[in-house]
Amino acid sequence: MKKINIIFFSILFCGLAGCIKETLPTQYVLDSQIKASESALSGMVNSIYTIMAGYSNNDGGVEEISYSSMRAMLDHGTTEMVCSGCNGYNTMGAYCYGAVSAHGSNRGLYPSYLYYAYIKNVNDIIGMINVKDMDDTQKGYLGICYAFRALYYMDLVQIMEYKTPTDSRYDYVKPENDLTNLGVPIVTEKTTSAEASNNPRATVDEVYDLILSDLGKAEKYLADYKRTDKTQPDIAVVYGLYARAYTNLASRINISVTYKDENTYWKNAKEYAEKAITTSGCTPLSESEWTDPINGFNNRNSQNSWMWATSISENNTTASSTGSFVFAMIFGTETNFSSYGWRVGRSLDRKWYERLSDNDFRKKSWLAPNFFYESTNQIEGGAYLVERDGNGNFINNKWSKNGDNTSQTQSDWSNDYSGLGTEKYKYHLNSSASWIRSRINLSYGFQSWPWLYVNIKFRPHNGDYNNYEVGGATDFPIMRVEEMYFLKAEATLHTSGTAAANKALEEIVRTRNSSYVCNAGNPADFMNEYIFQKGIEFWGEGINYFDSKRLETGIHRGYLGTNCERYQHCLDMDGVFAGWTPGWNQAELNANHALYHYNNPYTSPSTYYYYKSNDEFRPYYGCDITKNN
Repeated sequence: MKKINIIFFSILFCGLAGCIKETLPTQYVLDSQIKASESALSGMVNSIYTIMAGYSNNDGGVEEISYSSMRAMLDHGTTEMVCSGCNGYNTMGAYCYGAVSAHGSNRGLYPSYLYYAYIKNVNDIIGMINVKDMDDTQKGYLGICYAFRALYYMDLVQIMEYKTPTDSRYDYVKPENDLTNLGVPIVTEKTTSAEASNNPRATVDEVYDLILSDLGKAEKYLADYKRTDKTQPDIAVVYGLYARAYTNLASRINISVTYKDENTYWKNAKEYAEKAITTSGCTPLSESEWTDPINGFNNRNSQNSWMWATSISENNTTASSTGSFVFAMIFGTETNFSSYGWRVGRSLDRKWYERLSDNDFRKKSWLAPNFFYESTNQIEGGAYLVERDGNGNFINNKWSKNGDNTSQTQSDWSNDYSGLGTEKYKYHLNSSASWIRSRINLSYGFQSWPWLYVNIKFRPHNGDYNNYEVGGATDFPIMRVEEMYFLKAEATLHTSGTAAANKALEEIVRTRNSSYVCNAGNPADFMNEYIFQKGIEFWGEGINYFDSKRLETGIHRGYLGTNCERYQHCLDMDGVFAGWTPGWNQAELNANHALYHYNNPYTSPSTYYYYKSNDEFRPYYGCDITKNN
């Protein structure tokens, strides 16, 4: 009989879908006991949601991390994600510049540990349900597991598939063997221990065979399923996963051996995206929902666009307050949880911020330079005025009461703010302007101050920026309906042409900027605008990492006027970025001999640094980008 370790269940089961109603007799429960106990099986299904809220592996060196924080960590390897603060506190910094060897950086270990832990969890449940003798409840459980397994393998194969870097300016370490079209070892409920110890990397095609098979089963078993919580997938989510899968397949026909029908995949992607939109009943976030300081991007029930979510309940203090990766802490410009969050200053790239229209309410997610510094001599409607003394120090700042722009004392700072743009928008804060200014300044390592563009997109739960236990208990969107609109627009480009794609992109972006017009005249121009708009929409949510690698957009933070804090992050690499693909952890390499000589290679970031010292770019903070590059 199988023995399933569920020691953590009693701690984490309460909350989302009720508690187990019986006392489990020991640390372990036999699968035969679970089959005979509906509440125990329900508890196993609940464990899917709880393990996504927090997973750790002390033996592997994996700190407590959630699915949301893993996605955030990946997004650090994109152009638009800049860390403008003190990166000595950045626990995710390895992904900022590609130091993700599973040997050299324990951050590179995380994907292969985390996702296979998720996969094992659903495999165990699938193996316990007899498809020939199951009721409607068990049918729903099975559909849930297949949907999650499709998600996990789709994420993991995109992360671990090796793509050869394409920028010829740099030299790269080559793989020991040809890795073309190789994905990840497949482990299902039928995989034996002997098979797992000699389990080669399946082709990406074979992984998608499994993904599409799992989605077919999820579609079947969830057809009439009525979920009770957004942490559970439903049929609309399955359609959304299909839209993702077919978009990925259409984008890799030049690599694939068996998936070659590009036109059909784009057609399917569009149809499934439309079905997901219609079936979900979700609508794009409004400005009030997006900028809500209490519930903004942290509450699955108040955010109508969310189709699928993870959740950390307030009583789950382990997931909400343990380790370096609590999501609300990572993005917490306001939060007082840890220096590993606010001091890092997760920000939007300056070029992206300046390109984004002032009429787009998403721009309110990042604090403008004049929030931190505005000259007393600033002319309303005039160019942004910056005044310095003979030593280069900022002077005449309206918001500094005593002229010390490095003060860490809150009372030295004003709570006034003249506002963003012509509408004089005042940011909706949980704290205050003086609280943020006393921390987000040069004395704490924000070298590009005031050109920082630090985020306030992700708010602490209930707006509580002081207490981990409450503020850290946030929800995270695995899937938002806005993604379906973007996938529909991309698919429209390939099925109906540029003009039709322009209209499809306008459909979603006009919900953010009512005057938006897309005038792309060819597919390349459309994709440039598409990548930008989608990148703004999903900043920090992990979607942009997958798009960057799929579309081979490169990473472009190396320019004069950047808001990067250190030269190691000022990268400029076209096409495939070498730092997008981590290696396999050593434990897996040791245990699975078929994998050992097919690991992803690691190129040291020092070989592709664009600048060699901070002195090459720091003097240009705030310069006119168009004139200096």
